[in-house]
Amino acid sequence: MCADALPLGPRPVLQAGAGARLLIVGQAPGTKVHASGVPWDDASGERLRTWLGIDRETFYDASKVAIVPMGFCYPGRGAGGDNPPRPECAPRWHARLLAQLPDVQLTLLIGQYAQRYFLGDRRKATLTETVEAWREYAPAFVPLPHPSPRNQPWFARHAWFEHDVLPALRERVAATLAAAHPLAPQPQNGDTTMTKPTIDIQRVYEAPPTGDHACFLIDRLWPRGIRKEALGHVEWLKDVAPSTPLRQWYHQNLSQWDEFSKRYLAELDANPDAWQPLADACAKGPIALLYGTRDVEHNHAILLRDYLLKKIKRK
Repeated sequence: MCADALPLGPRPVLQAGAGARLLIVGQAPGTKVHASGVPWDDASGERLRTWLGIDRETFYDASKVAIVPMGFCYPGRGAGGDNPPRPECAPRWHARLLAQLPDVQLTLLIGQYAQRYFLGDRRKATLTETVEAWREYAPAFVPLPHPSPRNQPWFARHAWFEHDVLPALRERVAATLAAAHPLAPQPQNGDTTMTKPTIDIQRVYEAPPTGDHACFLIDRLWPRGIRKEALGHVEWLKDVAPSTPLRQWYHQNLSQWDEFSKRYLAELDANPDAWQPLADACAKGPIALLYGTRDVEHNHAILLRDYLLKKIKRK
């Protein structure tokens, strides 16, 4: 169908087993993967497996993980890198193939082509906005950027991806794969050896998190434009926020993030009564820390989340 447009000829590279519960949809094979015939057999694959928290043996177990790219064959190279996946491939094959994967519970959409195809009008204007809104696509999908080393500047600019998305991603992947093998040991009555506490962070202006999260507003000031009735399900813990002098100092010294972090952590150390309710709530189930600032990379919610995780881990 598209052999004449493939510079190295057709060589479909994918993986699928009827019992797979995790589906990974990427873009198209690169030259190394084309040569080996093994999906994600490159530096991008190494990073992807780290993101997912699984080893190569699990990743390449077709009874657990299906790998179906948007384009099955290497599409060639253009001026800016590899060409997009061939447009004929997904419409021709995806519906037929995915119909043979009835047990898939979680689909990872890696890159804009997969997100456009599977999310349609639900995706945001940019890949970054779509990934940032990952909660909106639960429980069926998790949109992700491509793990290519070429994307290192993106990862550096969007630290929230590592702090917020990856912990939740690993937890969902672990739960999905565990469900595929119900005879495997499962956490029992407070046994958290297989998972870590779930502490999500998000702007208070976003849609509330799905599931059974206990939500806490952690700003000292009430968010502008939001009526208190709209957050009736949210507990306001203003004392866990940075002190007023520290907040005012940081607003005048935005380049001093490291110094702000040190001072805020010192305030938390000196005021355990402020954060203990969060630790107690986290012991009972997932929680969400809500904040108002537009800066998703430098805000006290990130520091508080990491602080709580360390405190809980020590217990």
